[in-house]
Amino acid sequence: MENGREIAAELIRWIQERSQGRYETEESAGENNQSITIKTADAVGRVNVHFLEYVIAEYTIEDGSGENSFYFHFELTDAEHAKQVYLEMEDCLLKKNEKKKKQILLCCTCGLTTSYFTMKLNEISEQLGLDMEFSAVPYEHLFENTDDKDAVLIAPQMGFRYKSVKEVLTDTIVIQIPVVMFSQYDAPAVIRLLTETFSEAEKKEKQKAEESALQKLYGKNGTVLIVSVIYMEGRNQIAYRLYDKDNIIAENQITKETYQLRDILDVIHTVRKLNPELKHICVVTPGMIENGKLTYEDVNIVDYDLCAGIKEDFDGDVSLFNTTDMITLGYSEMECPDHNCAFYFVPTGSYSGNIGIAANGGLLDSGSHMGDRQLQAVTDITAFPKNPYALQRTPEGNTELAARYLTGLVSYTGIEHIAFYGKMIPDAEDVREKMKQFIPEQYLPKIVKVDSVRNYLYEGTLRCLKQL
Repeated sequence: MENGREIAAELIRWIQERSQGRYETEESAGENNQSITIKTADAVGRVNVHFLEYVIAEYTIEDGSGENSFYFHFELTDAEHAKQVYLEMEDCLLKKNEKKKKQILLCCTCGLTTSYFTMKLNEISEQLGLDMEFSAVPYEHLFENTDDKDAVLIAPQMGFRYKSVKEVLTDTIVIQIPVVMFSQYDAPAVIRLLTETFSEAEKKEKQKAEESALQKLYGKNGTVLIVSVIYMEGRNQIAYRLYDKDNIIAENQITKETYQLRDILDVIHTVRKLNPELKHICVVTPGMIENGKLTYEDVNIVDYDLCAGIKEDFDGDVSLFNTTDMITLGYSEMECPDHNCAFYFVPTGSYSGNIGIAANGGLLDSGSHMGDRQLQAVTDITAFPKNPYALQRTPEGNTELAARYLTGLVSYTGIEHIAFYGKMIPDAEDVREKMKQFIPEQYLPKIVKVDSVRNYLYEGTLRCLKQL
């Protein structure tokens, strides 16, 4: 414990030295905790060190609305590791600070009218000293330009796209400009509409943050730990659940931009310290899994023996599974136990995604363990109307891709039920209608869109563990 207090004191002194006028810091300390708050114009970072049975460090970033955009925790035993994690957090914090103005994107059909309206909006915003900056983009490039945008304005002539844009951009404010405002170039009215919308959204986010702050972070007496990694919407979500038999006794989620094996091992190490009776550790991750080894080429991991790495100081059982496989198995168990089914998982920004198949109560060894390599191979032999990288830019293009991939799946397997997750594919019926171009309707399977996959992943993993 004393060593942990020394490391915490060193870490906080180091953070103070790094500030150098780039951000404000404020220290606080109690009998069982020590912390430093890092304040910028647009976000607040915190490093909290808890002196419990073990010394636990928590790093968080909250933006102006109170939403956590960075969260990580680990046992504080190594000062250099703690500093490395802080550098990653600091980079994220300062990037938020660089974005001083709210970024608003106007979507149009690439007409001069919208460009002129954008210029008028920027003029009024500058005259009034507002923190808003406007830019315009044609629809076909909309979705690749929304990562750093606070709101999207849909021009009236693109009103028929409003519903699908809103269904895809669930984390971004989407507004259709009223015809009267657009036709009269009424920039002040649009800015008032945005101001009211931002204010209401911030109230909702703060309420949501207050509710989530009550989440239990740690638990004891757990026997099974499942650590899962899902890459979606440009971020890596590392979540874990701790079970005692079938009872959930603790869970948490960590959000980071990068995928690092050290993060997974930190979670395992921290939970193990609080749960010496832990019997089984399971990691669920993207990538190819073979004989306990992980290959995830997107992050430069090739043939890494993750199971052996965990077993170096752990005597219990260790399992390693693919993310899409576990989602598929969980969906099969919870939603269609009496039918063979497939699950198509396509994060935003991926033109191929991954497919898993459940048949006869278990996973079908169909190559789904190959991750995104499986469907990239299909891409190479399929005649697409456009380059698949171009198709992935819009919901219509993603619907086209999904219809072609799933047509091949149905043709080869005769699968009866397909579920999918993909924000860029707004509607299951659209996929089905597109598939009718390739397959007679009587042969089409049931197609279902799901909005969340985490519970399916845990259910599938528990099922696998019970069968071991």
